Amino acid sequence: MLPLTLAFLKKLHKNNDRDWFKEHKKEYEAAREEFSVLVTALLEYFIHKIDPAFSSITAKDCIFRLNRDIRFSKDKTPYKTYFSAVLHPDGRKTEKPIFYLHIAPNDNSFLAIGVYQPNKNYIKKIREEIDYNADELKAIFNKKEFKKYFDGFSEMENGVLKTAPRGYPKDHPNIELLRFKHFIVEKSITDKELLSDDIAQKIAEIAIAGQPLNDWLNVVWEEVEG
Repeated sequence: MLPLTLAFLKKLHKNNDRDWFKEHKKEYEAAREEFSVLVTALLEYFIHKIDPAFSSITAKDCIFRLNRDIRFSKDKTPYKTYFSAVLHPDGRKTEKPIFYLHIAPNDNSFLAIGVYQPNKNYIKKIREEIDYNADELKAIFNKKEFKKYFDGFSEMENGVLKTAPRGYPKDHPNIELLRFKHFIVEKSITDKELLSDDIAQKIAEIAIAGQPLNDWLNVVWEEVEG
């Protein structure tokens, strides 16, 4: 379903400059439209299978710009070499638990579910919930459908504290969960899968299997707001 997207991103990786991009703008527009069709299809699945509130947004509300913010970066290449989108009824700027779709060639695509960089109050509440009742979270991780795709929180770069968070003992029975700074699970997606006609359905199935984690995180979020 994403042949134009993968082909364009492979070329962009080798030619990441504005002159090349300008010459190949039609290829970019075709790739972006193809990605937008996938996001739109996913939103349709989510409306019927996860939450009718997804009907309030369009693919445009979800998809990030390709331009990089290079103001404070040593890397001055102007464009990201991947397409990405956040699927949530509040749009891509929400602080709530999300579905994040990342499309990059050479089998570097994935779907992430959960909350990335939760704010100070939110991460405090998440850790309190783990401290009080980690069994509920562990039960989600142990569900058959969840385990089919995920293996606990993702240990992304700089995503885990080296020691216990403030206020918790190093020998806490759930210290391995408390040390996370992001509460995300990830499922990789191959290029072959992205080229299949049923990729939207496959990604939706992954999302549905991971939704119990977002449900759990949403309950905690309501306590923060509340």
